[in-house]
Amino acid sequence: MKQTQVSRRFQVGVAAYLNERTIFLQQKLPRNVSFSILATGLLSFMGIMVETSLNVAFVTLTKTFHVNLATIQWLTTGNLLVVTMIMLTSAHLIKRYPVKNLFIFATVAFTVGCLLDGFAQNFPVMLLGRLIQALGTGLSTPLIFHIILSCVPRNRVATYNGLAAMLIALAPTLGPTYGGLLTSLLSWRWVFFILLPFMVIVILLGVFNLDLPPLKPDDQFDVPGFVILAIALTIFDLSFTAAAKAGFSSWQFGGLLALTAVLVGLYILYNRHAKRHLMDFSIFKDPLIVWHWVSYFILQFINIGCAFILPQVVQYALHRSAFTAGLLVLPGCLVGAIVAPLAGRWFDNCHRPAPLVVGHLVLLAGALIFALIGEHTTIWTIAIFYILMRAGFGLAFGNTISDASRYVDPYQKADLNASYNTSQQYAGSVGTGVFAAVIGVFQAGHTNLTTSTLQGAIADFWIIVVLATIALLGGWYSYRHSHFI
Repeated sequence: MKQTQVSRRFQVGVAAYLNERTIFLQQKLPRNVSFSILATGLLSFMGIMVETSLNVAFVTLTKTFHVNLATIQWLTTGNLLVVTMIMLTSAHLIKRYPVKNLFIFATVAFTVGCLLDGFAQNFPVMLLGRLIQALGTGLSTPLIFHIILSCVPRNRVATYNGLAAMLIALAPTLGPTYGGLLTSLLSWRWVFFILLPFMVIVILLGVFNLDLPPLKPDDQFDVPGFVILAIALTIFDLSFTAAAKAGFSSWQFGGLLALTAVLVGLYILYNRHAKRHLMDFSIFKDPLIVWHWVSYFILQFINIGCAFILPQVVQYALHRSAFTAGLLVLPGCLVGAIVAPLAGRWFDNCHRPAPLVVGHLVLLAGALIFALIGEHTTIWTIAIFYILMRAGFGLAFGNTISDASRYVDPYQKADLNASYNTSQQYAGSVGTGVFAAVIGVFQAGHTNLTTSTLQGAIADFWIIVVLATIALLGGWYSYRHSHFI
């Protein structure tokens, strides 16, 4: 009797699963939604790829513009900082303005920035172009997630978030390969020029397919809150530039860090009594949202940071070309690109954040390999550990925001989108600044760039090991406390 009941339950379970899979496969997105995701995804991909494509050209650019590494890295850090500022405003912008209008502004800004950078003859003009480009990148990433969360059926959100995460994750890691190839064969200027024809395709796709209306046309922007937070984030980034030049024990670093803390405290005090808010921070009352946010920040901190560290190790410590530095990360990029959408499909099927835990474990393993082998690192060991890290990142990144979106109301998804994407972009900015500062401190204390760069990179990877462990704890907490919805 018991065996018959078990058999019937099994048959019912199989039938239910097959029915669910049939519905899943038969659901097709409208063509305009697919093209809208493609347009915003391509714009986001190009913007993020350029963020790291110059990392392999830093050695060349320091000679071209006659500046040091701590200064030239602001081409990446400054870009990411402005991207962060724009993402802070994205919840308001998406609520108040039609998506098509925001998209057109983003594409124009990105194109103007590419032209300025391509023709730049000095560092200030180059930096200006990077900051203008950031206006486009800062809008494009929230737009792609807004379209997915608004237009994609719930049982396919993780899959499409996985595809978006694939673009976001692939772009910064493919950037060094892209930049290294063009810098070696042509010139670093072609990093920007070659994108212009693709911008025409992106503009046409977006203009003829984007039609999402504003969510709340009368939404008011929190100007004082934005100014306070923007200054705090900028000063925090500047503190690590000071550390790279004067050391982590310098009064410059400590003073800027203390000023950041004061401004953050001022913002918290202001936000408690303000009538307008940059975003709905009440979503962070749920510990699951907080843990996911922390993990999301750490994942991109590590991802962008590695895209900075590895080219420096390959060129300064292993004495290889910019092209080799870029090509070395390509296998990891491809693995990450394959894993991300598959991880999203896995999450859609199991409805639990198991991919997060597995991803964080694999990421931690990859970071440990480099930290432990240290001075004995080779081209091959870098390639192997980076493949592991990219696989782990692909498993965890997109599914983090997918799982978090299950715990907020529909009207709060724009705020979730803005807060998470702001965090991951600022994480990239801080990651570049922190890791550059650590390597800069080691280089300043030694005349041998080979030894000092490698020692700085090893210190960076021990930092990554600690952060990856914290992210793993967040993933485990999310898995233990998640529930079926």
